[in-house]
Parts: sequence; structure tokens; C-alpha cells
Amino acid sequence: MKVSLCIVKAIKDLFNPEVVKVVLVTALPLFFLYFGILFLFWENIISFSNFIISWVPFSVLKLNGAFFILFFLWFISVVVTFAAISAILGPIFLKNLGEERHYLYTVILISLLSLLYAFLFISNWDFINSEVQRLLTLLPFDTVSKAVGAIVAVYIFYNMFILSLFIIIFIFAKPFLEAIRELEYPVLEINIQDKFEFKRVFLKDIFLFIALFILLFPLFFIPVVNMGVQIFLWAKLYHDSFIYFVCNEYCSNNEFEKLKNYKLKTILIALIAASFNFLPIVNFFAPFFAVIMFFHCIIQLKLKKGN
Repeated sequence: MKVSLCIVKAIKDLFNPEVVKVVLVTALPLFFLYFGILFLFWENIISFSNFIISWVPFSVLKLNGAFFILFFLWFISVVVTFAAISAILGPIFLKNLGEERHYLYTVILISLLSLLYAFLFISNWDFINSEVQRLLTLLPFDTVSKAVGAIVAVYIFYNMFILSLFIIIFIFAKPFLEAIRELEYPVLEINIQDKFEFKRVFLKDIFLFIALFILLFPLFFIPVVNMGVQIFLWAKLYHDSFIYFVCNEYCSNNEFEKLKNYKLKTILIALIAASFNFLPIVNFFAPFFAVIMFFHCIIQLKLKKGN
């Protein structure tokens, strides 16, 4: 199994206009739903967040507040620069791009900008961090706690959004995976008699994600560690459920057992997909990207077996 081949094929399929439409029809309404809940119940949500962080020492709150602000500045820098470049180049170059290439341009540009600003922030970390720390020191505790409380509230709701998107994907995954199979592997015959009980694994992963999210929540207040914990939670959510779901449709029991020999590679695939959740705009595609990658890796095993 070649992970690089799975990634390349998944990226290609992800920018199929029909797949993009499924992603947007699924993700955008869900995003606006959670945005509306935040907007309507903002004061109550902030009060709950402030109650949670009232147990956090000010020194930790200040350190984490600086990290959150830096992360927010990175996020805004990526989005604003992307919008500016698209506004300037759009009338000249983008109008000649096809629909599929336009989507590809979006992801590549956002990824490059994310890496660029990450490099700039990390290379100037001491100066930027010290300035933000000094700003937070000048602010009263109530102001800092409210700022961090707002970020905590958004963080919780963002995880709920990702979890909800993950759940909804199981409604749409079969039709577009089958469309991809017909497009990419038209001569491959699928005749699976022994189906998997993936629904039990699916429900287990949902409850496990919620339980681990609650148990590991204190680690959210430790800079850098919080990002590692978050990637672990998302990767854990994607890994087992998507493997069982795809194998339910395209694997025999024997092929499923062979897939266990490639566990490190399938974990890597889940980690790559989970990291996409940090990228603005691209995060809508992350769960879909994960299930398509797993699909191509499983088909690779079937083709290898056939050869």
C-alpha cells in the first residue's frame, strides 16, 4: 500500500465538481447552523466558558491566551491574504481556470499560505510572543478571561461541528464513493458477501471521542500540547469508523485482516486528514478527504490481490 498514491488519488477526486458540491451542500448548512446557535446564545455560552476557566490560574491563562491570540492572528493572516490574492489575480488569471482547477488552486494556495505564516510566526516567535504576553499583562484578569472564554466556546462548538459533519458523512459517503469507483476503477467487480457491523464501531468512536474530549480538556490549556491532543482526537475519530465503513462495502474479511498489517500507514492517513481541520476553508473537506483516502488504499489492496 502506497500512502502517497492514496493521497494523490484522493486529492484528484476531491476536486471533482460533483464531490465538491456534496461537500458544500453538507458542510455549509451545518456550519451556519452552529454559527447561528453561537450567535443566538452567545451570552449563555460565554458564561459557561468563563465558569470553566475560572478554575485556571492566571499565569496559565495568560500563557494560553497569548498562544490563542497568535493562532488567531495566523488564521486571520491566512484568510485575509488568500482573499487579497484572489481579488487581485481573480479577474486576470482565475477566470481561465476550469472548475476543478479552481478548487485545486484554493487548497494549494491556502496550504502554502498556512505554511508561510507558520514559518514567519515560528521564526519570530520570541518577539511576537513577548509582545502579546506584555499586552495580556496590561489587561485586567476579567478581560483576559473573557477573551480566552470566547475562544474556548468557539473551540467547543468547532469540535461539535466536526463531529456532526463526521456523522452526516455516513449518509453521503456511499453514493460518491461508488461514483468514484465507477470513474477510477470501472472494470473492478465488487461482490462482498460478508458485511461488517460498522455501525457499532461508528457509535463507539462517537462516544469515545466525546469521552476523551471531556477527559483531555484540561490539556487544551497547555500550548502546543493542545494541538497534538486535538489532532489525536480527530485522527482517532476518523481511523476505525472509516476503515470499517469502507470495508463494509468493498472488503472481504480476508482483505480486512490484511489491512491490519498496514496499521501504521492507515494511522498516518488519519493524521493527515485530521491536520486538514486546522486549515481555514479546507477544513470542510477534511472528513471527506479521509474517507476517500481510505477507499483508495483498500482498493489498492484488492488490485494487488488480483495481480
